[in-house]
Amino acid sequence: MADGRSFIKWAGGKTRYATQLIAMAPPFTGRYWEPFMGSAAVFFELRPAKAVLSDANPELVACFRAVAAHPEAVMRRLDALPNTAERFAAVRAQNPDDLTDIERAARVIYLNKTAFRGLWRVNRRGGFNAPYGAYDRPYYRRETLLAASAALAGVDIRLCDFEEPLREAAAGDWVFLDPPYLPEGGFADFKRYTPGQFRDTDHERLAAAMRAATGRGVLVTMTNSDTDATRRIYGDFTATTMATRRDINLRSDARASSDLILTNY
Repeated sequence: MADGRSFIKWAGGKTRYATQLIAMAPPFTGRYWEPFMGSAAVFFELRPAKAVLSDANPELVACFRAVAAHPEAVMRRLDALPNTAERFAAVRAQNPDDLTDIERAARVIYLNKTAFRGLWRVNRRGGFNAPYGAYDRPYYRRETLLAASAALAGVDIRLCDFEEPLREAAAGDWVFLDPPYLPEGGFADFKRYTPGQFRDTDHERLAAAMRAATGRGVLVTMTNSDTDATRRIYGDFTATTMATRRDINLRSDARASSDLILTNY
């Protein structure tokens, strides 16, 4: 049986809940779209016949494309990178524009596996700035990465804003949206995956795009935090709750939580 997991972990990713989310999926007949792909956990669990994955993070998109096309070369590059604080600092400081596609992909996976809590965090200039995590674990599992490469064969992997796929999706398609969440209160800054942060105005823009897609018969599912702002901005969608855990929170008593699942079906 093929390994149905992603080859990376992503803050806010849905690996733990992919089975539940797929159980809530509508009976779609067209393409599957994931405009905030992150680790693409739902895609890897679902393995749809036709899919479009996209993200606004150019490094993530470059990584997925290289894993799809050159998995063996990516693994060889990873095997040559020692897990030390010194090498981490050197890799973190690299300019992705100076790297080959293979080197770019390996850099993403390496930083994802060695940075503190796997955070992909960048400053306003796009420089990766998460600290070293000092974890003793492999960068990849060969069978997982090869299975991911096979699953990505023939998949359209795009670098774009979420509005593009929501405009292009057609009646009978299913769009699964997992955007940066609206903060639940206090300091909740998990929006810096790209130099341009995802703000409340972007959520308003997302809600409008979801409504436009709904009008064309596109099936839409979105996960988000259960806040007053979320319920206000996405108030015309059906809301249900799903129990979750925020493992990235340092306080164990603050990890229990619940997400809103918003649908138009």
